[in-house]
Parts: sequence; C-alpha cells; structure tokens
Amino acid sequence: MEGGLFVEAALLAGGLLLRSVPVMVAGVLLAELLVALRITDRIAALVLPVTRFSHLSQECGACFLMAFVSATAANAMLADHYHHGRIERKELVIASLLNSFPAIVMHWRILLPVYIPLLGVAGALYFLILTAVGLVKSCIVMVAGRALLPEQDGIFRIPEAKPRPELRDLIANVRQSAKKPLARILAVTIPTIIIIAVLIEAGVFDRLGESLSGVSGFFPVPVEGVGIIAAQFANYIAAAGIASPLYVRGVISTRDLVLTMLVGNVLSSVTRTARWFGPAYVGIFGLRIGTEVMFYSTLLRNGIMLIAIFGIAAF
Repeated sequence: MEGGLFVEAALLAGGLLLRSVPVMVAGVLLAELLVALRITDRIAALVLPVTRFSHLSQECGACFLMAFVSATAANAMLADHYHHGRIERKELVIASLLNSFPAIVMHWRILLPVYIPLLGVAGALYFLILTAVGLVKSCIVMVAGRALLPEQDGIFRIPEAKPRPELRDLIANVRQSAKKPLARILAVTIPTIIIIAVLIEAGVFDRLGESLSGVSGFFPVPVEGVGIIAAQFANYIAAAGIASPLYVRGVISTRDLVLTMLVGNVLSSVTRTARWFGPAYVGIFGLRIGTEVMFYSTLLRNGIMLIAIFGIAAF
C-alpha cells in the first residue's frame, strides 16, 4: 500500500515538475535577457499607469505584462530581479500580489468553456464576479504600493538606444546571471512539490476538504448546494457537472447557484492554495516570502469574496 502511494506521488510530482520547472526557468532567463538587451523600460512603458501609480519599478512592469502569459514565469522573473538586488522585498511582495490579476483574467480560457455550456447565465455571472473580485483586489494592492513604496523618480524615462551585445556574449551573460537565482528557486521548488505530492496521494487534502465542507452551513447557500461545494474541493469541472442538472431542472436558481459557487470557492481556497499555489510561491520565492505572498493574496481575495457573497445574499 505504501509502495503504491509513493509510486503515485512520484508520478504526480513528476507531472507537476514537468509543468512548472520549465516555465520557471524560462521566466528567469527572460528576465535576464530583457535586462541584457536594455529593453525593460520600453516594455514597462506599456503598463506605465499601473506601475507609476503603484510606485513600482520598470522591472515589475515587465513582469506584470508577462503575467498575462504565465503567472509562474512572471513570478520567476520577480524572484530573479529580487535575487540580483534590482527590487526590494516589499516591492517583490506587492508586485507578486498585483500579478495575480492578469492570471485571473486569462483563466477564461479554461473556465468559460466549462461554465458557459454547463451553467449558462449562472456560469457567466460567476466568472464576471471572480474577475471583479480580482480587479478590486488589484486596486487595493496598487493603493498599498503607493502608500508603502517610495516614488520611482525618473525611472520611467525611455532610455536612448545603445549598441546591443553580440549574440555569443548575450547568451553567456544571460546564462551566467541566471545560474544563482535558478539554483535557489529549484533547490526549494523540487522538494516542495515532492512533499505536496506525497500529501495529496496520502489523502491529507481530501480529509481537510471534507472537514471544511461542513462549514458551508454558516453561509447563505441552499441545501441543494452542499454537494456542489463538496465537489469544488475536487475540481471546478466536477462542481459544474453536479450543478448543471440541478440548474437546468430549476432545482436551484441562478442567484443561489452563483452564491453556492462563490462559497465553495472561498472554502476550497484553503486546500487549493496549499495544494497547487504552495509549490509555486514557496518554490519561487522561498518559504518565508512565498508564505507571506500566499497569506496576503488569500486574505485579500477571500475578504472581498465574502463581502460579495453576503452582499448578493442581502438582495
């Protein structure tokens, strides 16, 4: 039995590593490439209003744009800038929190193809509320950055063009600069993912999910929604699959289904954060900073979600 557990954990860890490590490596290499080519300022100019208001540097602006493609790569870029002393710890945390909004927006690619066919109007409303929550969270983070970070005086000027290094020198410089941050990131990421995989296969997160699903009684959800909430601890497709026949038959209304999905999202965020976001944040930023980013991100998001839940329930 134990042998089977470790085999399954090894397969899961291998899959997670294959999906995450190449993206992290690409993010670090891209950060070093942008610095070596001296084009970070030009890229950052595209998100100048966001970075200027938040008192973030041009490095963070480039990372914010990258988050629309890959949040993991964007955070790996931030970690690389931090390890090289280009940004401070406080700026790293705020920029990482801000990077979550592009990731939320880009989730339409995987969420809408499931929610719209199965849940119709309720699925569309649920996604729009999630996006609005992410936008409000980002606005709060931007205000926090403006209050906590010093203004970046003159750092947003577009620099004059300079001769670019030869390709051979460019590759050598990027490779040399990326070695140390990559070593730090991978030294934490690999064991973290392995430990998480073992815990997943051991059923730790399933038992935690079962215990948390009982808390749904404290929220404004109908009895029919309890099964949907329990399914959300597994994955969003299972939850939508259970909700679809109830919604189509009129057993649960649009309002109640949206409330149920929101409550399930909040409750399952505990296991989701530990199971999937933990390896990414802790692996990239280290235990202390990674935990700090996860804590602030989950606290902000769930706080806004709870306000939305009870606000909708009041009408």
